[in-house]
Amino acid sequence: MDNDTSAAGRRPRAGFELVLEAIESGRAQVVIAWALDRLTRNRRDTVRLIEACQRHGATIALVRGSDLDMATPAGRLTADLLAAVARSEIEVKSDRQARAALQAAEQGRWVGGRRPFGYEADGMTVREAEAKCVRDAYTSLLDGISLRQIAYRWNEAGMLPPQGSRDGSTSRWTGSVVSRCLRKPRYAGLSSRRGEVLGVAQWPALVDADTWHAAQAMMRNPSRTPTRGDQRMLSGLALCGTCGATVHAGGGATGRGVYRCSVGSHVVRRRAPIDELISAVVVERLGRPDAGRIFAARAAGVGAAELLREAEELRQRLDGLSEGYADGALTLSQLRKGTDRLRGRLEEVEKRIAATGSGPSADLRNLLTATEVGEVWDSLDVAGRRSVIEQLMTITLYPPGRGVTVLRPEHVRIDWRTS
Repeated sequence: MDNDTSAAGRRPRAGFELVLEAIESGRAQVVIAWALDRLTRNRRDTVRLIEACQRHGATIALVRGSDLDMATPAGRLTADLLAAVARSEIEVKSDRQARAALQAAEQGRWVGGRRPFGYEADGMTVREAEAKCVRDAYTSLLDGISLRQIAYRWNEAGMLPPQGSRDGSTSRWTGSVVSRCLRKPRYAGLSSRRGEVLGVAQWPALVDADTWHAAQAMMRNPSRTPTRGDQRMLSGLALCGTCGATVHAGGGATGRGVYRCSVGSHVVRRRAPIDELISAVVVERLGRPDAGRIFAARAAGVGAAELLREAEELRQRLDGLSEGYADGALTLSQLRKGTDRLRGRLEEVEKRIAATGSGPSADLRNLLTATEVGEVWDSLDVAGRRSVIEQLMTITLYPPGRGVTVLRPEHVRIDWRTS
């Protein structure tokens, strides 16, 4: 049985494959079906069925239709004609549905489908608990928080994806799934079809258009592409005091985790004591009364409000060019030249928006305003701590010298970034 599996789709149909196997093995001489278009709807499966029945002299018996003896030319011709009619009906229906969905999207109506995260099943009513997660995610993204960390927060809050896994189990958010979610124009109150924005939607927006466009620019920024491999606290951040290359986490000869120079064996130091030292230094320094003043520039980052306003103005000017061409005020050549110029400028502004968004860190601001800095630091995951360290300091590790195993202050140099 192939219940809930379309005969027109590309998914394998286990029941149909068993039918072909039974014919090929000689265990079945007759295939009984309600109608041919219930049995096969694509040319590939039709040919496979006809050839199998022809090789073994099998018959297709239809409840609604005549029996088709595949051993005769007339039977094969009739089967092919019936299958062609069924395929035509499917294509006409599919085309009609596609045109209706496009029209609905152009009018800003929801075309149906799976429940979108942040909305009820009708696609129009806001589900406030999930909507808050979406709004916070855009803010966090512009604050420099990784998509992986946003996924972790959603999972911890119990806000799981509306659709489960194919095997029926509960699915969880990942960085890539969050990325696909936040790229949807619907959260800015925009209607789209197949990735193209078509107009203003009838459902409520969860964020303003400027925030959404800024987030898209950040997610397109190549510098945000996550690196693979070990992501320990100082891996790829700390420098080798001998050659200046970065150090990376790995396993030592004793089985303990170490930081080692990525170029040679200049520095090989146990990881745990260094992580503990850096954590203690960060907590102690940010706990001082002057921390907020000293590191204010690092926490604030570069404002993007002016750039966001410029980007919106450029988009409005692009819309104005289209309207001018539609009204006959501009020629096609003028439209193309103006559009190319404005799009080039808009691309530059969006790149600058992405660059400004990568600077500030919500985690650093939280640490600078916390009463108990140690508790906030302990609550951060590795990604959060790495973000803070990268903004606060440059760390250099030096070789300890022959026979020295104890970590000493002169083995680690910290250069603070204050502006």
